[in-house]
Amino acid sequence: MANAETVTAGRSGTDPSGRFAFAEKHRFTTAGHALLIGLLCFALWLAFDARQLYNSANAAPLGVRRSVAMSILRPITRVEEFFGFDRVVNGGNRALGRTDYGTPGGAVVPPASLPKGSTGKRHKKGSGATKPVGPPPLVSPTVAKPMTIMDIGDSIGEDLGYGVAEQIGSDPRIHMLQNSVGDTGISNAAYFDWPVTLEHEVTQSRPQIVIAMFGANDWQSFLVNGVPVQPGTHAWIVAYTARVAAMMSEATAAGAHVMWVGLPIMSTPSFSAHMKVLNLIYAHEAHLYPGVAFAPTWKLFSTASGQYAEYLPDRSGNLIEVRDPDGIHIDPPGGTDLIGAYVVHRIEAVWHITL
Repeated sequence: MANAETVTAGRSGTDPSGRFAFAEKHRFTTAGHALLIGLLCFALWLAFDARQLYNSANAAPLGVRRSVAMSILRPITRVEEFFGFDRVVNGGNRALGRTDYGTPGGAVVPPASLPKGSTGKRHKKGSGATKPVGPPPLVSPTVAKPMTIMDIGDSIGEDLGYGVAEQIGSDPRIHMLQNSVGDTGISNAAYFDWPVTLEHEVTQSRPQIVIAMFGANDWQSFLVNGVPVQPGTHAWIVAYTARVAAMMSEATAAGAHVMWVGLPIMSTPSFSAHMKVLNLIYAHEAHLYPGVAFAPTWKLFSTASGQYAEYLPDRSGNLIEVRDPDGIHIDPPGGTDLIGAYVVHRIEAVWHITL
């Protein structure tokens, strides 16, 4: 009887000594720890590499898979930018010499002065010998003669590019290049030199239209001839304006028309005031260059009384979210669809073409 009980106990998993139960518990605990460590490693990898994953998704063909991937990765990239994780990754890539221009968003290039031959001087239309030559007239794209449109900018430029791409869809008449790079700007050339990068990109891709949207990261000091200048000062405005002018000159000299899109109203009044200054610079420079137009978006994202709006009514009167909770970025799909449709319409109206 005892032997039968012993056999039965062994088969049922009873372990009078407790060694079997301890081994099982230890094994499950070890597996749990391994799973936890794996999840933590995955989270760290995702936090540091979200921008690259987002750019890869952004470059994928339009469709459900792309939209889902971007919706998931978008808030993660915002966290990455906030904590500066992407700067660590980009700094490591620069140290390893990884500056491939073929990747989405272009390349991170070493700091440099204004491109050779581009002085950043402003030219008045009709000013005689100094008048810049504009790009050739635009014609509506066809399947036989498609048009290349390049989007450049910072993370808000990414928002704009996403909206324009959604408007264009898979139209075979248009080749859309989404070359905006999050966490960049025109001010910090030591981190990312947009005038130099743009010169390379327009020479390589030969777009007919360049859509630009910058400024969210630009209200910061930078060096001018080795001397730091503070944002909003005369020296800062002169230097920043020269960089904007250089970019407009480079794009139009390469045969591209430029639609420079202004910054929207921001949730913080002081930040909005800074963005107004930048918008004045963009609008002024756009007026001076043939082939460059300025598209203001301030009222597009404001209430009827001119206040910041996180939600706006659509055509049916339903409120849709158009801005991110950070009060800066443009929220998809409501906000990105809004600005995308507006910019496409602006391009068609200004240059008399059909996209």
